[in-house]
Amino acid sequence: MTHTQRLKAAVAGEHLDRPCAAFWGPHLNLEELNARDLAFAMIANQEAYQWDFMKFDFSGMYFPEAFGQKITFPEHEHMQAWLNVDEWRINHAKDWLTLRPLEVKDSKIFQLNVEAVKRVCDHYQGDVPVLPTVFSPVSMAGEFVAGYFDQDKLVKMFEYDTKEVEYGLQVIEETLINLMEAYVDAGAAGFFIGMQHGLNQKLGYEKFMKYEFAGTSRIIEPIKDKTWFNMAHICNGSNTPADRETMEWNFDLPVTALNYGDTWPHSMHFEEARKKTDKVLVGGIMHCRQPLDRRMMNGLVGGNDFSDPFRHVVKKQLRKRVDEAIAGAGNKLVIAGGCGCYEPHRFPVLDEVLEEVAAERAAARK
Repeated sequence: MTHTQRLKAAVAGEHLDRPCAAFWGPHLNLEELNARDLAFAMIANQEAYQWDFMKFDFSGMYFPEAFGQKITFPEHEHMQAWLNVDEWRINHAKDWLTLRPLEVKDSKIFQLNVEAVKRVCDHYQGDVPVLPTVFSPVSMAGEFVAGYFDQDKLVKMFEYDTKEVEYGLQVIEETLINLMEAYVDAGAAGFFIGMQHGLNQKLGYEKFMKYEFAGTSRIIEPIKDKTWFNMAHICNGSNTPADRETMEWNFDLPVTALNYGDTWPHSMHFEEARKKTDKVLVGGIMHCRQPLDRRMMNGLVGGNDFSDPFRHVVKKQLRKRVDEAIAGAGNKLVIAGGCGCYEPHRFPVLDEVLEEVAAERAAARK
């Protein structure tokens, strides 16, 4: 089976020889400056690990950068754009009113990314589902203002500068639709749609439904009949019981799949989620031991299901996670991290686990 055939079978709820799997990363901080380099790196990663879909890894700040946000030039491979903003595009409420909708032809960054997607899609000729990364309008608005680590600034703008933020969201939505249409024309099978779970909790249910749910639904509407695998990535959270309580807000989004950190203590595990949604569930592997924070980015804390010096310990943990994910999610499952997780030295261990699952399923059919 091709990867596209395997993923479509999972969407249909068919029992596969082994579960689908997909991991994404690393940030391609040097390659993302050139379409050919970016496509080459994406293809090389896919050829190495044979994931069942490709999450296309652009610069985390490419969208606000197209509107004039100032980013530090990456002098080496570890400089991530989203951590190196020199000047935010929105510093005052009135700045929202200076935004105007963009088309792909208006932005060299958009053109570069669309070209890179087309190169990869042309290479695989439909055999591998390619999912360009976009962010929901609300999550993207946060990247114009202060980024992931200062979400409260946007929350306050929603409260005190509502009309200005609403105008900005309209511009973001219109531009996202223009860009997503271009990605589809380039061959995208669907989209990886990032949504900041912690930010949505701070906004509360009413604002979530009015802005995040409705806005995300609007950007999906024009492309829903042209794509077949759109995934909402419910990113991070608060590491509190609110993570589980607010997860249900996302179940009615017009997407094929949901990806989130299901293995955290306060998260809704797949067994419970499956009782509430028929969507494909993507996850099962702990990508980091807690939601992202500044200490983690400075190397002070971290770790995931791959991070043990002993291979047999990693394998035992991965097998446990895979078995739990299968039992909880059933056939409509993709084994993945709850977010970006790039552990190339341990991916062969995961492959071995999945091969064992495949052998057991084959034996059970005899």
